[in-house]
Amino acid sequence: MKKSKRNTEIPLTDEELDFVKESISSQRIDRSKLPHYDNSEKARFFRYIKKNKAFACICVLLAVCMVTLLSLCVAFAVKKISSRIMDKSDYTIIIGDSSYKVKYKTAVRDGVLYIDMYKIAKYAEMTITGSDTSVKFTASKNNYLRFEDKSSTAVISGSMVDLGGTAVVTKDTCEIPYDFLDKVIGSKNGLKLSLDNDTNTVKIQRRMYKTEDKDAMLPVEILLNADSFEAIISIVRPSQVKPEKDYGYSIDVSPYLANIVPLDAERYLLLANKQTPLGADYKPSDLVKLECKTADNRELYLSYDAARALQAMMLAMSADGVKDVSVTSAYRAYSRQKELFEGYVKDHMAEGMTEEQAIEAALEYSARAGTSEHQTGLCIDFITSTMRELDESFENTKAFEWLSANAYKYGFILRYPADKVDTTGYKYEPWHYRFVGRDAAEEIYNSGLCFEEYLTLN
Repeated sequence: MKKSKRNTEIPLTDEELDFVKESISSQRIDRSKLPHYDNSEKARFFRYIKKNKAFACICVLLAVCMVTLLSLCVAFAVKKISSRIMDKSDYTIIIGDSSYKVKYKTAVRDGVLYIDMYKIAKYAEMTITGSDTSVKFTASKNNYLRFEDKSSTAVISGSMVDLGGTAVVTKDTCEIPYDFLDKVIGSKNGLKLSLDNDTNTVKIQRRMYKTEDKDAMLPVEILLNADSFEAIISIVRPSQVKPEKDYGYSIDVSPYLANIVPLDAERYLLLANKQTPLGADYKPSDLVKLECKTADNRELYLSYDAARALQAMMLAMSADGVKDVSVTSAYRAYSRQKELFEGYVKDHMAEGMTEEQAIEAALEYSARAGTSEHQTGLCIDFITSTMRELDESFENTKAFEWLSANAYKYGFILRYPADKVDTTGYKYEPWHYRFVGRDAAEEIYNSGLCFEEYLTLN
């Protein structure tokens, strides 16, 4: 049997061994200084991009196209909007078959487009009444619009609403915001309004409808209502409360009904207050002596209808068991009012007030001559036997309780309510009643308005 050869290795010399060790030592790497391997989403994304360069180029190209398209759309929209806002060319107003031009600066104020209501009303055959600072436009069925110069509110058939601008009323013009008019008389309310902002053109046309004779066309009735607005204050009409109201009179009022509901009731809506004085020579031409109960059997006078309505009311009070009440004051002439007011001022000055302070104090409960309601011949003051003077104690009497529930049925209103001091300018007077006719009195009673507010809405 042969012996296998055995590999024999020649050991390295000391010099060779030192050389190998030195070579290994020189190639050794400090692994602590090697960079950290990033395995985040971002790093993996970029490694993917490097490996798929064609796909990355396509994505970049699509993104550039989308940004370019979006920029074009934004630029177009801005140009379109700015062209509408910045277009300051004259406005063309077309009403029916006629048209006229209005300078941009005249038509647009504070960014609001204004239209002359006078021209629209004449075209729509509305009735125009009023003064240089207040104008009323009445359509069919007594629907109306009323505007006051420099006012931010309007009245629509008894409801005060926000105008969305400031009215400018002169003798021949009434400039009103276009948006307001479009809302109140546009749509289905008889007129068709359109506004082209690209050409600054307003068109206003009557809506027409076909009659039974299909070849004939008639204009749609003009309707004005506040249904599309949030009313600030509003009159509640008696017809809206109960179509055929039973007033429940405790006496036969037929002999007095023509006075309680006078045909010319509007003349009894005469306003006399601190801002609206009567002339020194004003005196009702139909004053008559009161036949009802007066304090100390005084000889007092009122206008005829007011006197007759008061007589009916006091007969009804007595029939309902309210007997301890009488009239202590009625018509008062200008000279008498002047005498009273000056007397109040002197009394206050005797208390130590200056003349200015005395006048201010007297104005809280009395009126200067010419501004007193008593001069109208339409108001009275009530008093009872338990009262030494006119004061708020009248509120605790049966007479006040009865009047609060029934006075309006006879055409009278509480003239100075407790919650309307800022509006009337006078403190609460539960004893002071004013004749306005039953229709107006009932409207005021139902709405909770004071006389000034009611007149503002009418």
